[in-house]
Amino acid sequence: MLLSELFAGAPAVTIKGLCTDSRKAEEGDLFFCLKGLEADGHRFADKACQAGAAAVVHSDDLTELPGIAYVKVDDVNRELNRVCDLFQGHPSQKMTVFGVTGTNGKTTTTSIIQDVYEQKEPCGYMGTIAVRYGDVSRIPSLTTPDAIEIHQNLREMVDHGMKAVAMEVSSHGLAMGRVDSVDFDVAIFTNLTYDHLDYHKTMEAYFEAKKLLFRHMKPEGVAVLNADDVSFDELTKCVSCRYVSYGMDADADYRAEDLQLSVGGTVFTLVCGDGRYEVKTNLSARYNIYNLLGAIAAMHQMGMAIEDMLPALSHISQVDGRMEVIDEGQDFTVIVDYAHTPDGFEKIFQYAREITERDIYTVFGCAGKRDKVKRKVLGEIAGKYCRRVFVTEEDPRNEKAEDIAAAIIEGAGEERSEFIKDRYAAIEAAVKAAGKGDCLLILGKGDEPYMYYEEGRRPWMGDHEAARKALRDLAGKC
Repeated sequence: MLLSELFAGAPAVTIKGLCTDSRKAEEGDLFFCLKGLEADGHRFADKACQAGAAAVVHSDDLTELPGIAYVKVDDVNRELNRVCDLFQGHPSQKMTVFGVTGTNGKTTTTSIIQDVYEQKEPCGYMGTIAVRYGDVSRIPSLTTPDAIEIHQNLREMVDHGMKAVAMEVSSHGLAMGRVDSVDFDVAIFTNLTYDHLDYHKTMEAYFEAKKLLFRHMKPEGVAVLNADDVSFDELTKCVSCRYVSYGMDADADYRAEDLQLSVGGTVFTLVCGDGRYEVKTNLSARYNIYNLLGAIAAMHQMGMAIEDMLPALSHISQVDGRMEVIDEGQDFTVIVDYAHTPDGFEKIFQYAREITERDIYTVFGCAGKRDKVKRKVLGEIAGKYCRRVFVTEEDPRNEKAEDIAAAIIEGAGEERSEFIKDRYAAIEAAVKAAGKGDCLLILGKGDEPYMYYEEGRRPWMGDHEAARKALRDLAGKC
């Protein structure tokens, strides 16, 4: 594509790719000088050019190198979004795009949509656990990647015949404008609880970031809002399109009644308009039924009949690491979940209390270089419900796992806590401690196959595989 096709008045320089990281610049790239939290891309423009970049988009004055085209703009990030969309041929306009935001439930809701909406037309997924479409599945860089990666992914999906995509949309991604040029058809809000205050600083700022998805919706789009959440009334005031609601306690447009929960699944009556539908699903826990309701409402609004969804709801594909029951024949329950927020902890421990009359054990840690206040809070919640809390490493980055653990143990109480640095060893110890009828919750990482340390990612087997191995070892199977 020519630079003159991307920017009016620019020279006819051939652009082969887009780049914001000078270390990844290649021959013929267009380099964007983004200003980030820790670095300013203007400082690295020369390095990008030396690596082969053919042109530079910038907002601050630069010393221009010979043979390089320079385009000065007021807002580099805004132009990056516009150009990414244009360069890839407006892929989001060629699909039905579901966007899901909220503190908890994004992965489950988007995964449900991909799994069920596939019955109507080919649907991709982009989020925390993967970029997935057709036979393709790969690990993402972030829950909501940068605009370049987002539009590349969307273009690949279009080229592979996808007619729809379900996207997780994080507060970071919204605040940093990574999805500004994505053409969302429907936006789902799951819930608003404490999280990411290391970045947003206040709950007000965190909520304002979430609101951006709904403020920028096109007029013909649809917002799907949780009527039972504290955010509902405020969100209805800022939505730029029509909205529908879902819930259990409120008079919602899509409502679950007569809820019957069990470890193996859930039965409820879905009330929608004048219709009443008996739903049987393999999903368990009350909060997962909220995720299911949001997905049903969104898919119905995008033209899928509820009658066509019902058969698929009974065998929704297991989202690895999300409420994943690990069964190796042991006489106690083991659940692996990604829960890492106070609200997520409270809900999963409440669920554990509902399904067992005996003791609860847990294994978890907290991430380094992230919200430090949350560590003690999570410890307090775990200490309230658990007989024993095994604290371990969990993406420590440049912090010492021992220091992170100290804050958790302060909340949980030293008398019921134990620090075991190696995560597998901690899971193994918890498996050995649990007895007949108990419930063990392994929280925080889910099936993530890596751990973040100071030097970057290292491979990790995933909590689900670690639990299986520990249980097999306990039973003498290997």
